Amino acid sequence: MSTDDSAEWSDADESLLARLDYTYGSQEGGTEANETCSGRTEVNISADTTVTSDNDITHKSGQDSATHSDSDTCVASRQPPTTGVADKGENPLTSGNFNPLTMFIKSQYFTVTDLTTQLWCEQHMLYALMGIEPQPPEPLEGEVQVPVPLKTADRPEVKAGKSVHLARELEIHDFVKVKISSKGEKWAVHILNLLSAIQGFLSGISVVREVPVFGDPFGTGDLFFGIIDELRFDQETYSVQLSELKTRKSERLPGKAQKKQHIFQVQVYKRLWDNLVRGEFSADHFLTKLSLTEEADQPLSDEIVQLMDASAISAETLRQLLTNVLSAAQSLVCISSTIIEYVQQDTGISIGQTKVQDDEERLLRAFHWCMEFWHGRREVQGVEIEEAWKCHSCEYASICEWRQQKCEEYRLKNALQS
Repeated sequence: MSTDDSAEWSDADESLLARLDYTYGSQEGGTEANETCSGRTEVNISADTTVTSDNDITHKSGQDSATHSDSDTCVASRQPPTTGVADKGENPLTSGNFNPLTMFIKSQYFTVTDLTTQLWCEQHMLYALMGIEPQPPEPLEGEVQVPVPLKTADRPEVKAGKSVHLARELEIHDFVKVKISSKGEKWAVHILNLLSAIQGFLSGISVVREVPVFGDPFGTGDLFFGIIDELRFDQETYSVQLSELKTRKSERLPGKAQKKQHIFQVQVYKRLWDNLVRGEFSADHFLTKLSLTEEADQPLSDEIVQLMDASAISAETLRQLLTNVLSAAQSLVCISSTIIEYVQQDTGISIGQTKVQDDEERLLRAFHWCMEFWHGRREVQGVEIEEAWKCHSCEYASICEWRQQKCEEYRLKNALQS
């Protein structure tokens, strides 16, 4: 569901990349690079560790994974339904028992990127979840057949954006591979990355990147996970700033529709972080939601314990580690300011920044609209006519039922008016 981590954990013996610890000790005269840590993926140990994908977890020697696409994990990475359009030609929306939550969210949690993808076009998101392959547009008479459009994740501009994120990550940390053997150990790496970032702040580090956050930000009982690009901690004012990096193919700032996604994304990140700081998320909720209650009390692997030892972190089980991070988070403060930085992906030159103002009403409205679909309270919706321009670059435009429905509605409307 985004370039965070998000697909369902399936294979037990998977390899995860872990980042190295943050640099502790005297910070005087140090550079920003040695004030943070190195690492990759979603595990923060000693200052930063992160897990990058379902197959790889990296512990930061400095920070979290560059596959920041929450992905937070990408919607398109979810497993398609075992039956449905992808293999039977049926439309599950008309089956009468269509439940998106149980059908697609096999991993038992959402990523923030899941929701931002949904805000762009819910119909597109659904086709991707169902495993439908991109389709070529219908050629007009006399035209040559147009190639099949690339999936969003395979487009050059998307890959270039990931490279920019990775380069920034590597400025402050290295990556360490960590072998994991269970879903619980995967989450242990994520938690270590978060705990490393928190401990880094408390020991004098000013910048951490790719910081995992999780929780139930709106009290709906759902679990959300995301990876914050960058947090800056000012020791003098004891304040935290969130910064989200967005890359652009062009040298122009994004339009209203994309900004809406970006603003929603950072607002949810802020809420997840703030809830952790306020102590508004429990270990029991986390473990129950992810079906980790039994594994939570099993000893962690020797490899993960070694990572913790190197970072002066003490915990024997996932439950203890989770309890430690929830307690440590309450030593910090809520995010005081949030910015989105836009850079040109080829040159790395900054195009501009957007300072995000809190808008609780708009945030809640967008969130509840998203969750109404997941909880089966409404059918899928595509874009309205004002945003039909999105269809021009969509790999599903030629088969889109929503688009066909809207075209027919406007055809009938125009016929009645003529």
